[in-house]
Amino acid sequence: MPRPRAALARTLPGTGKTHQVLNLLAETRERAVYVVPTHDLARQVQADLDALGVRTHYWREGPTEEDGCPDLDLVAFFRRFGFIIRFGPCARCRRRKSCPYRKVYTSRANRSADVLIMTSWHLRRRDLWALKATADRDLVVLDEDALGALTAPTELTVAGLQGFVENLGAVREPLDPRPEGEAGSEVFAWLTRRLRKPVEGDEAVLAVTDILRRAALDILRACATSGHGRWLPSERALVQDTSAYDRGLLENDELFDGLLRSAYAAARTKKALPNLFAALRGLLLAPRPVHLSAGACRWTHRANVPPDRHVLLLDASAEPEVVRAVLRRPVEAIDTPPVAQAATVFQVMDRVGTRNAARRDMADEESWLRRLAVEVARRHRVERLLCITFKEDERKLQDLLDRVHGDATVVHYGALRGFNAYGDYPAALILGRPMPNEAHLQLLAVSAFGLGALSDDLKAPRLEWRMLSRTIGPDLWTIRHQQYADLLWAAVWRHVVTGELMQAVGRLRPLTNAATIYVATNEPLPDALDVTAVYAGELFPAMALSGRRSDFAENVRRYAETMGALRAEGLKATNRGVCRHLGLKEPNGLRYRSLAKRLLEGQPGPAATPLSET
Repeated sequence: MPRPRAALARTLPGTGKTHQVLNLLAETRERAVYVVPTHDLARQVQADLDALGVRTHYWREGPTEEDGCPDLDLVAFFRRFGFIIRFGPCARCRRRKSCPYRKVYTSRANRSADVLIMTSWHLRRRDLWALKATADRDLVVLDEDALGALTAPTELTVAGLQGFVENLGAVREPLDPRPEGEAGSEVFAWLTRRLRKPVEGDEAVLAVTDILRRAALDILRACATSGHGRWLPSERALVQDTSAYDRGLLENDELFDGLLRSAYAAARTKKALPNLFAALRGLLLAPRPVHLSAGACRWTHRANVPPDRHVLLLDASAEPEVVRAVLRRPVEAIDTPPVAQAATVFQVMDRVGTRNAARRDMADEESWLRRLAVEVARRHRVERLLCITFKEDERKLQDLLDRVHGDATVVHYGALRGFNAYGDYPAALILGRPMPNEAHLQLLAVSAFGLGALSDDLKAPRLEWRMLSRTIGPDLWTIRHQQYADLLWAAVWRHVVTGELMQAVGRLRPLTNAATIYVATNEPLPDALDVTAVYAGELFPAMALSGRRSDFAENVRRYAETMGALRAEGLKATNRGVCRHLGLKEPNGLRYRSLAKRLLEGQPGPAATPLSET
């Protein structure tokens, strides 16, 4: 039976899906392209494969000082635009035959290696799948956040476009040394070049700058009339007519090479020049829907994996509907196998923690999240503590936890994806949830589902606050949270928001690490996680509010003691029996049961260390 064209492994972090794939590659010796989000993860994958005896080749970052590159800054400047060695300074370098960095892409290892390892940045290169290095590699493994590279958004802010137009003269000066007004005007100079139609040399590069300048001005005019946001075909936003001659100039990589060299020279004179050349060039050459607002113009850069390659995605948080739409092929989802969860995950459900912005402000001494962070730090003051925040408040949190804990690490979630350095932390606090820009959600939806995701007048559905009834553990909670009514857009929301929460929890390796994890949000977590939903006051009496229970930890201990006593008498310790002895309601007993079992097995309970003083 032929393999599916795409398989999505949604197994939880910590199940060893990466190691299983690496072992399979070692057994089968199948030629593959292995794509990861960071160079740190790429080096880790290469080391693991080398230990298994697999021949690998890694497209490392560079050039570095050890490579002895005579134009190191210039090469790095060109690399940001997607030029590796085929164009740019590397193509003309006098040391190209002996350059260690060039050999990364030209050595025979590119063809002979069983597994070619690269970062996801390369997926956006136009020439990637035409290279000899990627030929005859039937399997493409996309590890961690693959769709982020395949649908990466491009954003041109109004401020950046204005700076680009204002400072473009710094690029034009070395190409056209004549005073700007000598030929009458800049418009006259552009018309003159169109009549001459130069195809090479500085005049042709000048013509390219004029095309890009007009495109930037068109986008600025369109943004000025777009209000809070609208979708338009890029042809309607770019008023100028792109002729066959203009396209020929834009498609000429050698002319673009000359333009970037002039831009690099301008940048070295400390003149501000945003790196918008490649973005404007791509928009002119490939029309697409763009999202315009008063502050920016945005679109997605679609990168495709060839349809004749098999794709394996290792991503615990990806939504199959979104993956299927982005890859344009059937997707077989491989869900989590039944594995016991070692970590205890508390989802702190106080709405006050997500509804009132003033209480979430870390600058406020009485903020709810600040109090929660202090209580968690005191509870786990003898253990290492990891605090993951989705807000831009990591410095304030670090200062606070340094005072009350002393051994706490605070990181913003954006620095965590694919990073495995926190799998042995015994305690963690995750504050908030992802707050995606609504325009970015729309970009992902349009990239995945096309313009069909929008209405007939190219408008996106509204993101609404909705009441959701959801079973968490044995309890039915009514949650107020943001969501789309449309099923496809709801899948996009889950892919971004719920998926990122899952990844944050996954950094602690909950299946293998017996950590205590507190997640302060009422955004639903994935069903694959074993979650205990509580109010903060049930765990920390100092945070008890009027009318809410604050004896959660005590009830867990009483439940465990009663279970143990019944078992010692040779009786079945059913939930009904334990609740009768304690005078508890059976639904409440189910909340305590799994944690009580852990206490009986010798694992720490919800209050293993003394509670904070009330």
